[in-house]
Amino acid sequence: MRLPPLSRLYTTAALTRVRRVFIPLETPSQDYEHRPFEDIPDAQKPSPFLPTTNAIDRGSASHQQSEISTLFLDPKPNPATSFYPSLHTVLADALEYFRAPSGPLSESNIESLLLLAHDNRTNHCIVTIQHLLKGTPELDPRLARLLWSKSKWEQISRRLASNGIGADDISHWAWILLETQPDKRVAKFLSRPCHKPLFILFYILRDNFSSPESLTRLLEYCMEWYSGQETVDQTGEHSMVFSAMESTMFPRVLEGLCCQASLVQPGAMPDIANLAVSHIQAIPRKCRHFQKAYRFQCRVFNSAIQAVSRLSKVSPYEHSSSNWIAIRTLLSMSTNLAQALIIEGESYRAIRQVLLALPKTDSERDTASTLSSSWPPYRVLRDGMEEKADTEDFLGRAVKVGFMMQEGGYAKTENDSIMDILGGMAPDGSPTIQTRANYPRHLNVPQGAWAALIRTTRNAQEAWALFKHPPEPGAKPTSEVYLELMQKIVAKPADPAHHNLPGDGREVFPFDETNLSDYEKARLLPPSIPELIEEMSNTGVPIQGRMLAWLIGHQSPSFEAALQYIDHSDLNEEAKSELKWCIEECQRPTPDSPDRPPLSKNLPSDFLRAIIALACNLQPRYTNRSPNFIPGPNIYSIHHAIWLARTAWSSEHVSPPGAGPWELIMKALNKPKVAVSPRDNSFELVRLALKVLENVEAQGVPNLGMFCSFSNVIRNAVWTKLPFLMDPSFKIKVGDQEFMSLYKARSPQLMIPQGPNVFRKSDSADNEAIGSWREILTPIFKNSQSGVAKHRTHYEIVREASTKLKALWRTLATTGPANQACAKVGVTATHVNSYMRTLAAVGDVEEMVLLLCWVVRDWAPVADCLPSKPSTRRLHGALCAFRAFAEPLLDESTVVSLRQEVDMYIREGGRVYWPDLQDIEAYTAKNDARGNHRNLYEVIQRASSRRESQLPGDVIERKIRLKMK
Repeated sequence: MRLPPLSRLYTTAALTRVRRVFIPLETPSQDYEHRPFEDIPDAQKPSPFLPTTNAIDRGSASHQQSEISTLFLDPKPNPATSFYPSLHTVLADALEYFRAPSGPLSESNIESLLLLAHDNRTNHCIVTIQHLLKGTPELDPRLARLLWSKSKWEQISRRLASNGIGADDISHWAWILLETQPDKRVAKFLSRPCHKPLFILFYILRDNFSSPESLTRLLEYCMEWYSGQETVDQTGEHSMVFSAMESTMFPRVLEGLCCQASLVQPGAMPDIANLAVSHIQAIPRKCRHFQKAYRFQCRVFNSAIQAVSRLSKVSPYEHSSSNWIAIRTLLSMSTNLAQALIIEGESYRAIRQVLLALPKTDSERDTASTLSSSWPPYRVLRDGMEEKADTEDFLGRAVKVGFMMQEGGYAKTENDSIMDILGGMAPDGSPTIQTRANYPRHLNVPQGAWAALIRTTRNAQEAWALFKHPPEPGAKPTSEVYLELMQKIVAKPADPAHHNLPGDGREVFPFDETNLSDYEKARLLPPSIPELIEEMSNTGVPIQGRMLAWLIGHQSPSFEAALQYIDHSDLNEEAKSELKWCIEECQRPTPDSPDRPPLSKNLPSDFLRAIIALACNLQPRYTNRSPNFIPGPNIYSIHHAIWLARTAWSSEHVSPPGAGPWELIMKALNKPKVAVSPRDNSFELVRLALKVLENVEAQGVPNLGMFCSFSNVIRNAVWTKLPFLMDPSFKIKVGDQEFMSLYKARSPQLMIPQGPNVFRKSDSADNEAIGSWREILTPIFKNSQSGVAKHRTHYEIVREASTKLKALWRTLATTGPANQACAKVGVTATHVNSYMRTLAAVGDVEEMVLLLCWVVRDWAPVADCLPSKPSTRRLHGALCAFRAFAEPLLDESTVVSLRQEVDMYIREGGRVYWPDLQDIEAYTAKNDARGNHRNLYEVIQRASSRRESQLPGDVIERKIRLKMK
């Protein structure tokens, strides 16, 4: 099969077992606009990260190397038993036993500890376990009899001391491992600037982090010790550690780092790839035999590709570009070596998985825009050149990489065929709709190809036709096939105003009904969701896991409907009763119920998230027909969702669920017209958001998505207040005068900060050692007065909320020490736009000036050098908001200085220009059906002419402001 010709500018060479081939590295089209999908498939679930023990530490390289071989093989089994656990399992059992010696521990756990207690090996993991068991209070007599004797400890201590390991080191390792909170465990791990045994690092990487700072610091540690690139100020210890590391160890480090990155910081994938590149390039220095070094390089290279292909758990599509940059970094490194590295079949599949999650490139969009309206959607040839071109020239990148994999000698699997279908090619070679999908390469589902074909259709009619004509005659539909059909039926029609093409999202496109009679149109329509569920019940197809979670969270019009879905599922009776109990708890008529029993630990997290989504969806809203609040039966649904999210993962021994459940709640709070209170509803939403964010902060999972939701909640509250300030017939109260003071004119002494690091801590020297903004400002939301006090004015609520919003921005948008705070990778134009609009709504002109300077000086250099058109529009909208709502409150010299800075940014290649008056008028009129922009502009014009003194904020606000100086 002939490979298509590819441009030299967008190719990277890679060596396979047959010959050199080229993987296209095209960038996604700038016309693509990311839009939220109705439902995003669950991200690839990581395989459990199993740590292994290691003897590398500050000893000699020869001593380290002698122990390594025993660390990845289970010891010889005891003839008396056929079971011998791995060391990482025994370590976890020992830690659990130390924390709660009288707690429930199974006989198998006790047996593993007994076997370990009798083990005479002296690698660091076993020594640490012995140390833990020795210090356990109320130790089981059976264990006490088998532990090392005092003379044995002295003998081992002398042996360890000869390699630089003392009793203090072992105690320090145990101190690290005994910490139960993952982020605090990382802090303890990095408290000493020395190398620690790998078994500790592997244990740390098992549990999910909550803070991106933990991953960043751990990545810096790995770069120092495992990159193989020594600096001038490093000692020979770094070289010994690197030389003693076998090729089987480093891939485990990469896998653990990528697993954590997919949870808390997807933008770190390129940094992890750079770590792998440095390690691979340094391998020949420690291994003089060329063939052996080459094998090691290939092993690490393929492990790195598969590790960095792990898509983000939160917004995998939004962050897929980070995975692609990481893969390109590795492929480019391979090309530049004297002999390009071999790409394994599994690595090809990892590359295809990432390509499927990326937006279409310009060439792929061109192909998608020329497909016929019939099925299969063959390309409409537009000229003679296209008629002469090979069909393969128009295939997507994911399909082309599949051809390269086959030419490399790797046979196709069923999952490869599914990836081909999603990439735009059916098993028979006919075209499908190239569909953006997050499809795990290890996922195996019955009738997966049939489900994928339905997924690639453009509308419900095409999906129903493929459902009735399976790829294999006589095949029976499975739950996954029904789910894809249901999702196509309920998908929203595509918005004609945006640039998405079929396959870019879950939206459906019009079906070609030309020349069809009404009877034929009705015949082609698919059945409804209830009819399909009834058909499933009649044919014996149960509602299974992913479908059940989707039906509960997205397709339940009431709690009763969700209970019916649970009854028709394949769950056992115990699981059904636990889920039903959770749903019944969400129907309580009061927001707080202190007598609630604790949640079961056996409830799957996917179902808990679905119930939280259900409770958020059923929260009542105002309507145009009923503007006055009418309490409904589900008025406290969102309160119950908060309770469920807080209690389900409240135990310190349970890893937090990530931001997912809290993001659902915050998004529900910022929806228009959501009703939570009969009085001051919008400001009650602010109170509730502060309460939610206090819980979020306690679990350590705030992110920029929740920041935008919080911004919207504050902005919506201000919008509801403005009409009262503008109504001439409405008597202005003292509280309204207080609120008007938000928009007073600023004095001419407003200073523009000089140089980069705009959001730096101004009252500290650059060389002063201080923590990051996260370390300084956290906790931000603890004991929020607006979330507790019921008699605070609207002004006080908005001031406190906006002050906390600014503190949250500094913790999420900056990195590094606060006196040299740099822009963090991952901040987008959407976040900047949302923040600027909210600052305008609350009248914080000083922060708007800082934000504009920060965008030009700090954010633009680290952001994408070629932003997409939607990103450019959002950034331009932020500038329009600045000119419309901040400029009237500033003196002319400040505005001129800011314009000069923006003009300089444009001359240096920036794609955003200073808005003119027409742009401002168009911005204020756009999407302003309720007159919010117009009201804000009039309030600012009225308030700017008055010289009222601004009232002081409350005590908490002053404390936060003092920290941010």
